[in-house]
Amino acid sequence: MDHSDHARCPNCSSNLVYDIKLGALKCESCDSMFTVNEYEEILKNKKSKNADSFSRGAKVDDSDEFFDAENLKRSYICSSCGGQLTPGAVAATLTCPFCGNDIVFTDKYKTQRMPDFIVPFQMDREDFIKTYREELKRRLFVPDDFITGAKLEKVKAWYIPFWLYDLTVKGSASYQVEDVKKHGKNSYKHQVYEGSAGGELTFSNIPQDGSREVDDRVSQRLEPFPVDHKRKFNFAYLSGLDAKIYNVDSNECITRVKVRARESMDRFLSSAHEHKYYRVTDRKYDMKPNGISYALMPLWNMAIQWKGSSFPFTMNGQTGKCVAKFPISWKKFYACILSSLWMLSCFLAWVSTIEAFVRTKDSIKGVGLLCFGYCWLMSSFFPRYLFSRNLNSSIFSSLFFIIGCYFIYLTYCGKIDWAYFLISFALGLFTIIMVNVYVVYKEVKEQNMIELRTSCDNNITQKVAPTVYHHELAKTKSTGNTSSIINGKEWNPEL
Repeated sequence: MDHSDHARCPNCSSNLVYDIKLGALKCESCDSMFTVNEYEEILKNKKSKNADSFSRGAKVDDSDEFFDAENLKRSYICSSCGGQLTPGAVAATLTCPFCGNDIVFTDKYKTQRMPDFIVPFQMDREDFIKTYREELKRRLFVPDDFITGAKLEKVKAWYIPFWLYDLTVKGSASYQVEDVKKHGKNSYKHQVYEGSAGGELTFSNIPQDGSREVDDRVSQRLEPFPVDHKRKFNFAYLSGLDAKIYNVDSNECITRVKVRARESMDRFLSSAHEHKYYRVTDRKYDMKPNGISYALMPLWNMAIQWKGSSFPFTMNGQTGKCVAKFPISWKKFYACILSSLWMLSCFLAWVSTIEAFVRTKDSIKGVGLLCFGYCWLMSSFFPRYLFSRNLNSSIFSSLFFIIGCYFIYLTYCGKIDWAYFLISFALGLFTIIMVNVYVVYKEVKEQNMIELRTSCDNNITQKVAPTVYHHELAKTKSTGNTSSIINGKEWNPEL
């Protein structure tokens, strides 16, 4: 009969839980601490004395009518209290709801496949919440109600199954690349090159999560997953934490990995990092698998509940890299855009005061210059002050703006063509607002964008320098924008 494991204190037989901050097992009752290696030695000594039942947490209830050994939909009977446990098909850990024992269903790993290694958590719950708060501060357009009223639920330290692939890609490709440079006032010059190259890349530990419970877009955005701190798999690392077994096998995952390796080869042979756009027109690659490893990787995850909606927040438990999609406050967005009016007004008034002071050497107009200098400096950072609630800066900026307007009135009353001034002001204001709309909206969109990675450049461990045949096409083209004329992919180191 299959048994699961329970990390039990050798001193008082109470529950042992893996403490991420300490990097050791800690007893919930007597506070005894043991490293994983120490606990493993204790288990060996127990087994040598025929105490096999010491670490047993539960046994499989094969009499249950829903028992399905093939799909791992098993029920268990807790060895401590006799309560029935139903962890589900992919869950590898569970806290008994009757006696509180933390049980690790190692029989599932034995039935399916034992992990080759595990990468322990480096970041604990406190680090996770701190990262969440820092991410909120970084995103200026999150609603205030969300910051103060959102509820953090289902905070979990997950061990997620990952397949790690070693590949060698060898071959040649024909390609086109494109450079874009400013050409004149309102146009850009597009210069296209074409060529061919051959070379070889070796990849190590290309990660692909083997769990359907984790979105591939999220797991790939949390890369890289360094394996420098990997440890031999031991169920003690999972005690008190959440863990999953894989439900996507290695044969299914390798298809996605090969697509990423092919894209990295495209970028490598075309020297894409030296150009704005690149496009491979023909390729002949030979991909040779060198090995597959099965590992458990650490992820923190929680659900943020706000106004009937759930917003997931996930963090790499080793590096602290996070992925989140937060709501957007359009009030803050448009307030930032309309602050352009303030900035432009201050700038124009400042320039006018400088001109008056230089022309007349009047000390009063010099005071006006100082007022507008301070005002414009503050208004340049107006969105930051607005969203951080630095009201003193906003109040003083407004005060200095009014004083500056008084000096402008003294200088230019009756001496300026106000129609010309207002038309110029309106055109300048419209231009700045449109530019701000584009820049700010692009930033907000990029912050909430979660996409699949198209390459795996971070996993390249060896390069055989390509033989490149590269020449410039005779024709060039000028356009009013920077969009690719070869319909190529834009170089992005993040992908």
